Formats: sequence, C-alpha cells, structure tokens
Amino acid sequence: MQYPTTADTIVAVATGWEPSPLGIVRVSGPASRRLLVNVGVEAPPPSPRPVCVAVRVRLEDDCGWPGHLVCFTAPRSYTGQDVAELHLPGCLPLLREVCARLIAGGARRALPGEFTARAFLCGRLAREQVEGVLALLNTASESAARQAARLLRGETQADRERWREEITDLLARIEAGVDFADEEDVQFVSAPEVRKRLAGLLVQVEATLGQRRSERREGRAHVALVGLPNAGKSALFNALCGHARAIVSPVIGTTRDVLSCEITVGGRRIVLQDCAGLGHAPDELELAAHRATERTAELADLVLWVHAVDTPWTDNERAAYARLPAEGRLVIGSKADLGIALSPNDPPAAVLVSAQTGRGLAELQDLVARQLDTSGFSSTAGAGDVDLAPAALALKRAADAARSSGDQLEAPELIALELRAAIESLRNSAGETVDEAVLGRIFARFCIGK
Repeated sequence: MQYPTTADTIVAVATGWEPSPLGIVRVSGPASRRLLVNVGVEAPPPSPRPVCVAVRVRLEDDCGWPGHLVCFTAPRSYTGQDVAELHLPGCLPLLREVCARLIAGGARRALPGEFTARAFLCGRLAREQVEGVLALLNTASESAARQAARLLRGETQADRERWREEITDLLARIEAGVDFADEEDVQFVSAPEVRKRLAGLLVQVEATLGQRRSERREGRAHVALVGLPNAGKSALFNALCGHARAIVSPVIGTTRDVLSCEITVGGRRIVLQDCAGLGHAPDELELAAHRATERTAELADLVLWVHAVDTPWTDNERAAYARLPAEGRLVIGSKADLGIALSPNDPPAAVLVSAQTGRGLAELQDLVARQLDTSGFSSTAGAGDVDLAPAALALKRAADAARSSGDQLEAPELIALELRAAIESLRNSAGETVDEAVLGRIFARFCIGK
C-alpha cells in the first residue's frame, strides 16, 4: 500500500459527530502550533511534557468560545509529531468552523485513520497496536473491548516475539547439527528435546489462537449491498432494517453516499451498508459516490451483489461483479415480484427476494449468518491473530516430522524448513531475516570458525 505523507499538517474533529459537552479538534504536523493563530489562540512554548492552558477561540472579533489547548511536543505525542488539541464545547458548527479556519491557514483535512497511520509510520505504534485501535473503536461487548485493549497494549505482539525467539533458538541448534557437525564446539539437540519444545510451543500458540477466535466472534461484521443503479438495493436495505432508512426512488443515482444500519441476523449484530449504484459517472459527485462504494466493498466482510431479476445482466454488470473477491460475494436476486428474466449463463442468485412482499428476506438473513460463520469472520482480528494460524500449522507439521524419530532426528532438514515457515509468519515486516537471526545465534553460541 502507499502510505500518506507525514510532512504536512493535518486536522480533524477527534470526537463523534453529535452534539456533546465536549468536542476535540486535533492537529498534527510541523505547523500545528503556528496554525492556531488562525482561531485566535497563541500556543505555549514547546515543552517535553504535555501542556494544558485555558484559551478563548475567536472566530469573530466580538465572539469568543472558552476552551482548553493541550500541546504535545514531538516525539512525545500520539503521532510522534507536534500535536495540538483544542478542547471546546461540542457544538458541531463551531468544530466545523475551527477546522475550516485551520485548513484555510495551511492545514489539510486528515484522511480516515491518518493520525494512527502517522503514529505507526513514526514508530509510536506497532502494527498490532494499530489493529488494536481499530478493534477498540468497533467493539460491541466488554470482552471484545478487553481483547482490543490487549492488542493495543501489544500483548499478542509480545507473545509472538517470545515464540519467535524460542523457535529461532531451536532452529539454530537443529541447523548447527546439520551444517556444522564436524565442529568440536557444536552441541547436538536430541529428538526428545525437539519434540518436547515443539509440543510446548504448539500448546501455547494454539491456546492463544483459540482464545482470539472465540473473542472475535463477538464483533460486528460489515455486509455491503452493492450493484447497479436502481437494482433495488435501497428498498432491500429498508426492508432488512425494518424502517425507511434510505430514500427509494426510480431515479438513477438517488443514493449518493454509503448508508449504514445495525441489524441482527442469526443472533449476531451486523452493520448493513447501502452503497451507491456502480453505473456511469457523468459528474464529479457520482464519481465520488462510486469510489465510496468501491472502498466499502473492499473492506466489507461480505458483499451482497443485488441484481434486479426482471432485467438481464449486462456486460458492464458482469465486469463489475467479477472485480469483487470470489470468496466474499453473493448474488441476491431482487424485485422477484416483478418477474424473472435470467439466463443460464448469468451468475446464479443465492436467494430471490422482494422488498415489497417480504419474499425471501428471512432466507436471506439465514444465508448471511451462515456465510459469516463459514468464512470465520473476525472484526477485532489484529495482525497477530492473522499470523497465528499459519504459525500453528507449521509447528504442527514440524512436530509430526519429529514424532517419527527415535533418539536422533531422522528428518532435521524438514523440521528446520517448517520452523522457518513458522518464524516468517510470526515476524513483523521489518527487522532481521530468519537467516540473520539463525546465523547470529550460531556464531554467538557455538564458536564457529574461531
């Protein structure tokens, strides 16, 4: 992926878009302090500790808003940059205007998640902690919140590093016995010891993996309704939500943005999303809506491609449908009460529904629940959770290979290969390679080459 630049200054409202007692405008970047003059605030001098001062934000000469300014000096801030936060009354027009004044002074509106992205790029957060931030924002229960907090603290990351160290140490001893058997200082590792250490590692990794999977089941999946304009997405969205959440009209392009609604299917809470139709884009607004739809489809746990069964498939629709990942998409035949005009060569509909008569809605909900269960949905999965499954599988293969040996390893090369695979799946994208780690331990421990 291409990360956003960190050289400019970004600004955004850091609290929810609802009236509240408190609203926070956050600024991060080299010009954070200087830009505050655009709202009539003078920043205090840089300090190694956070500084909080009372201020009055002035948008007009005769009108001032009381608040507090909290300043963090790089690198001791969330993003690792100079950060300023204006804590103000949670009046949405006020917060919008403050952001607008700062943007007019030279700041840029922050992209979704960009403050956390800067924290990652500046080394303030590890990869897994970034996942923990997202998981914490999306938690739907106390246990899920605890899991997200563990990710944010880096507990899974610490476990992964410890396992990687143990596996690398074992790999170094096995490969030393294979490659440097003639060296007098090399101490061989016995097959019983290899089996014992692999069994202990496998128990730890599988236990943690099982716990993570159990906790992740309590999250909220995102299910997106995608299709051509006027395919019946908004009507189906309203029918599933149980109320008129989206505007339904025969006019193409009525839905301009992604609408969301939480519903329950199969006993689980999901976020249902109604996306703009993927048709022609004659103007900039429709193009922006199409991009929002494509982003939503890419991030959704399940995409329901809604096709009106009273109209045939077109080449453009087939091409748009083919761009979706095959493992996370289903075709839903809408407007089934108007007749069916499908061809055997068209993608088959998993279920036929009618938002007007209610036909197939219960079947569709059951299908979504089964699909999410089958796909092993995880909403709070962090990078560490993704890596644990292949690591556990590699350790299991290594343990199976060692189990056939007596007192001496019969297939040390095969065991070493599986251990390397486990290390690769556990390590971060940055840092030393497996070869560097193994050779470092060999030369430090065995006096090879003297």
